[in-house]
Amino acid sequence: MYSATDLNPAYSGALARWQNPSPAFASGYDPRTSDNALLVITYGGLAHAADHDWQNAGRRLIDRTYIDILWQVQGLSRIRACRPEQTAAALDGFIRDRVKPTWTELQTLGETGKSALAAKWVDQFARHGFGSLSSEAAASRLLFYLCPMLPVFHLSRGHLLALRRLGRATSGDGYKAYAGTAASAYRELLPALQSMPRPVPMYGDPSQRALIRRLLETSDWWDRRVFDEWLRQGLPDDPDDSELWGCDNAGRLTPARDARR
Repeated sequence: MYSATDLNPAYSGALARWQNPSPAFASGYDPRTSDNALLVITYGGLAHAADHDWQNAGRRLIDRTYIDILWQVQGLSRIRACRPEQTAAALDGFIRDRVKPTWTELQTLGETGKSALAAKWVDQFARHGFGSLSSEAAASRLLFYLCPMLPVFHLSRGHLLALRRLGRATSGDGYKAYAGTAASAYRELLPALQSMPRPVPMYGDPSQRALIRRLLETSDWWDRRVFDEWLRQGLPDDPDDSELWGCDNAGRLTPARDARR
């Protein structure tokens, strides 16, 4: 059984990413690169579109610049064959075809329904969101921020290795198998995670901060974010290794490198 004390280092790491710009983008001082800001520019953009008949004044619902920021912060910038504009265009279609029809029920779906929908959407966007590429790693990162009410877990080779070190090897490298194993490990930590305070929204205007505050109060997004940090810290290599925690230039997981373990 884990206690909040066991998770304090992971909580501190997640809180630092919540509050501070990411050094992985440009000069390292862009306020749009904190986790708080990433939620505002993705989930906040989605909620804004929902309130405006799924329009954004003729622009992409989620701007290509925000896709580029997310890719660099999340170690996915090695994807070369698909530009951020292509992904932003595909995301427009995905939102209108998949998210819009289910938007009102997303908040009220049961846990089983949410888990099934999360796996389904990761698979669908992985296959149709990146041109000729297929990338569950990139799809899981995007949907983690875009649809924070769904129980999405980040996927990478590092995450698979971290679970293996816990004695929880997955039955395959695909997202569905990984998410089931990750969810099982996550549930063991959940009582301790839920005892820890939520962060304070600091990015955006008052309405955006209020939106994120409601999200944090009504979803387990923050618990999953601390869990993700806990997995990273449990792998004693480089927790910021973009190759291990990101993907290759075709959007795939990097090859297993057991010699490093």
